[in-house]
Amino acid sequence: MQKKPPTRMQLFRRYFLTGVAFIAPLALTIFIFAYLFQLLHNWIGRPVSKLLPENLVAPDGSAWIASLVGLLLLLGCILVVGAIVSTVLGRRLAVLSERVLLQLPLIRTVYAPAKQIVEFFVNPTAVQFGAVVLVRYPHPNSYAIGFITGKDVEQLNSATGKKVVNVFVPFTPTPVTGIMLVLPEEEVIPVDLTVEEALKMVVSGGVVTPVRVLTKTDFPE
Repeated sequence: MQKKPPTRMQLFRRYFLTGVAFIAPLALTIFIFAYLFQLLHNWIGRPVSKLLPENLVAPDGSAWIASLVGLLLLLGCILVVGAIVSTVLGRRLAVLSERVLLQLPLIRTVYAPAKQIVEFFVNPTAVQFGAVVLVRYPHPNSYAIGFITGKDVEQLNSATGKKVVNVFVPFTPTPVTGIMLVLPEEEVIPVDLTVEEALKMVVSGGVVTPVRVLTKTDFPE
């Protein structure tokens, strides 16, 4: 049976959705960077513009060169702080300051998760996840993506009388937070996903799914 050609309305809908799918991520990226640049200009560019010669600053104080100088100063400060923290004395001071911040009731509720999120994106290899699995969570009729983080813990096996594994179930959209479950090994379902693919699914709320390119070996002769 010959397939009917699409109608004008169907073509319009297809072209429109295709255009949205292409433009929306680009527009969102531009919007985020423009917003960050505006924040940078308001916080750093305007104060810096007061220190620059008048011929380099527009009457309204919105000269781009002020923001550029401010950005360079910010990058320089970050490099200096990184160099200091990399030293033995700097690491000790950083640990001491973190201890103080984590003891403050209101500050620690923001600082602790913010530090985890930044560390995850700056150094993702520091977060070591094991095999990707499915576990029944939060109730028996649903599944959640998890990562095996440990097994063969003698104390846990003895307490439960079973061979159990430690499974970390990350929360969307920040996979650095989640819950750790101790489950019998037979209740854990292995999944043919890489850690990176599973994390993308978690962060995107399931919108981003694995796409793999098939090779000649994937097809039967």
